[in-house]
Amino acid sequence: MPTARLTRPSKRPTAEAPADAAPADVRLAAIDVGSNSIHMIVAQIDAAGGVTTLWRLKEMVGLGRISFPSRRLSADAMDRAVATLGRFQQVARQRGCEKICAVATSAVREAENGGDFIERVRNELGLRVRVVSGREEARLIYLGVRHATDLHGGPHLLLDIGGGSVEFIVATDTKPLLLESRKLGSARMTARYIKSDPVDAKELASLLRYYRQELGPLCDSIRALNPVKMFGCSGTLENLAAMCGSPTKTNGDGATGVIERSALDSLTARLVESRAKERATMTGLDAKRQDQIIAGAVLVRELFHQLDLKRMHLCRAALREGILVDYLSRHSPELQIRREVPDPRRRSVLDLGRRCDWHQAHAEQVAKLAMQFFDGLKELHQLDRRDRELIEYGSMLHDIGWHISPDDHHKHGMYLIQHGSLKEFQPEEIAIIALLVRYHRKTKPKLTHESFAKLSPKARKVVRVGAAILRVADALDRTHCHAVSRLSVRLGNRRVKLTITARGDTEMELWAARRKMDLFAEVFDRTISFDLSKR
Repeated sequence: MPTARLTRPSKRPTAEAPADAAPADVRLAAIDVGSNSIHMIVAQIDAAGGVTTLWRLKEMVGLGRISFPSRRLSADAMDRAVATLGRFQQVARQRGCEKICAVATSAVREAENGGDFIERVRNELGLRVRVVSGREEARLIYLGVRHATDLHGGPHLLLDIGGGSVEFIVATDTKPLLLESRKLGSARMTARYIKSDPVDAKELASLLRYYRQELGPLCDSIRALNPVKMFGCSGTLENLAAMCGSPTKTNGDGATGVIERSALDSLTARLVESRAKERATMTGLDAKRQDQIIAGAVLVRELFHQLDLKRMHLCRAALREGILVDYLSRHSPELQIRREVPDPRRRSVLDLGRRCDWHQAHAEQVAKLAMQFFDGLKELHQLDRRDRELIEYGSMLHDIGWHISPDDHHKHGMYLIQHGSLKEFQPEEIAIIALLVRYHRKTKPKLTHESFAKLSPKARKVVRVGAAILRVADALDRTHCHAVSRLSVRLGNRRVKLTITARGDTEMELWAARRKMDLFAEVFDRTISFDLSKR
């Protein structure tokens, strides 16, 4: 599968909007545990790798509000974050998500007790959260923006203002040229510099001086790459755009609004004179950003002036979308399997075989012959469709223990199936498949074997019938050359006539099959005669 692409719904997604997923589609959720907010998107991935966002959720948790001066996450903030993640996890499951990919950024990665928070989430929710570095965060933001926005025509500057860090990216549509993360987030800068309401002139001067010190060399590097356009993505920038009066309608290149330099200058001047009570009435400003918006506005204004920019376009896609695009780029074979094999049980068997470095061509040939043999014997064994399926899967996996030990590969294969996390199977079904592999060679099924004795009588019959068939089918591909193209069965009172259609020499196959008839004779009370038909 080529690089995943990001598609956008024709209208803003809502919880009621999406159609049912096609059989080959998969739903994933991406969670961004940020310093200010926890965000989640639920997206549908089609078989070609297209990503369509269906739902967005955001909750202002304020995980980093206290941590930036103290370098510790507060107990209250962790409680809120865990509760939010639990709700998001429940929503993702209700929406049919098969995987939740979660990352945490600066507040968690810098906190002395960030590891405690990650462990708590894993222990209480069973959710694994990956802590990403600043540079990795910038790379993921780039992936998200690139797949939602047209970056053709030269390098583009991408900006993401978080609560703890700000990511600066200069990139083309094919690669990033600059990935920088600086500790200039709006929550961090507010905690460090802004103590008064309204902001004191000395505090504002200190903040501005620090910005110029940090941004100066960075802006030199950005200018040297000659970006042709600037995109911003974050809640802070969305608030600034809304306060500047920008509409938020998505246009053709993925932009959702614009911040004009002149409007930002006027807004910033108004903000630095305002009190919290006044900011609470300003249109477009989230209530929980009222104390941080000044630091964010001053940063963006300084960046505009240092880079001599006239406007910034906004892009809604960012880190969450990047998480999904990155996941897809690393798991493209799984999507390919989903497209080719819509049945989740069969797909799980194929996945286990691949993980065990199986000889797939031989496995599928043996399974094909076993099913032809099974179908021809139906009058004798009277097993049903589900039993047939389990015998087929046992046939497909019969050699997966080979890479551990050729001599005992039947025992190793049983263990691998028992502990291979086969999905969509009941425990007894897994036990049947495992024992089919265990008994496809050497020892026959015995009630003295604990794992066999624990099965129900019907399950024991499936194992005995399946193992008897599988031994012969495996022998008929002894050379792994697919010399036998098909089998046909004729039943007699004391004998089963097996007509073999061959496309090459089958002496080794017939020799092996005659040596593997003992369990078959015991189970069916019949011997096998072989009739060769050359193709």
